[in-house]
Parts: sequence; C-alpha cells; structure tokens
Amino acid sequence: MNKHDTIIFIGRSGSGKGTQVNLLQEHLRENYPQVPLFYFESGGKFRELVKGDGYINTLTRNIMSEGKLVPDIVTDWLFVDNIIKNLDKEKLLILDGFPRTPHQVQTLGSALEYFKKQRCYIIHVEVSEGEVRKRMVDRGRSDDLDMSLINTRIHWYNENVLPTLEILKSDPVYTVFNVNGEQSADQVHKDIINLLTV
Repeated sequence: MNKHDTIIFIGRSGSGKGTQVNLLQEHLRENYPQVPLFYFESGGKFRELVKGDGYINTLTRNIMSEGKLVPDIVTDWLFVDNIIKNLDKEKLLILDGFPRTPHQVQTLGSALEYFKKQRCYIIHVEVSEGEVRKRMVDRGRSDDLDMSLINTRIHWYNENVLPTLEILKSDPVYTVFNVNGEQSADQVHKDIINLLTV
C-alpha cells in the first residue's frame, strides 16, 4: 500500500465496518508508518453536524431522526469540504460511508482523479439483515432502539447502496472485495489484510 491508494469500506449499519476501519488503521500505522492516513467517516461527520442550531443542522437532524438518508448535496459538501482541507499527496485516503448513491460515485470519481489517487480498493463487509438487526439492538445506541427506523435503514441500503456497489464493480477504477462480516472481528480483519496485500 502507498500514499496513492484509497480504501473504502461499505456495509450495512451494524456490519462492524467501523471496528474494521479502526483495526486497519492500527495495522497500517504499525506496518506502514511512512504512509500518513486521512480517514473520512460520513456518519461521524453527520453526528457532529446535527449538534448545531442552524437551519442546515435542523434540517439534517430531522431527516436523520426519521431514519432517512441526507440528500446528496449535503453529503457531497461534507466529503468535499473535508478532503480539500485535509488530503494531500502524501496521505492514503480511507473512506467509511461514502459513496452510498450513484451520484456520490460521480463525486468520488472526480475527487480521485483530481487528487491523483491511482488505485481504489473497496471492502464490502457483508452481513445479513437479521444479523444487523440483532447487532443494532444489542449495541443500544439511541438511534438503534426503534425497530421501524432500523427497518427503514435496511430498506434504504437495499434500494440505494447495493445498486451503487454494482456501479462500482463495473468500473475498472475500483477493485471490490466481499468479506464475510459475520465472522469474529479478528477473522474479518485477517481476511481484509490478506485481500489488500495480495
């Protein structure tokens, strides 16, 4: 792996991809200390955004409280604003939760071309609907306590993210790896490392 790479994690809410991102960052810092990282996690950025009291904060908070996805215009803005402020030619880019729509694929492609990121690996953490329902309830986060909201997120993922993943698979810019996310966290991590180092 080198500074020109991009690694993207895609998976359902509750798939454990956040844990895998953290494990991968630890692995990279230990084994590739010469390569600095920039990590963008869309969920965390949205949670920061909804804490404010402005108009966009309120609109976004209302949409998220209903379990719906925030429109591309806001997601694109968060993504572009963050990479312009933080990404440079020395940093390996790690993304979590972006892209999630066909439109966001276009934004991503433009960004990768602009920043001269030559290789892009996508880690698709596969977990069944039943398993993510169980995991979201078990983790007890405030937005995971309403089963109707959980079902809305699962439906939205099926209707939007899975077709987006198919678009990425059809583009030679991206190499997509499917990983069984229902294994132990350690085994999932080992599988990811093996795939990225082949």
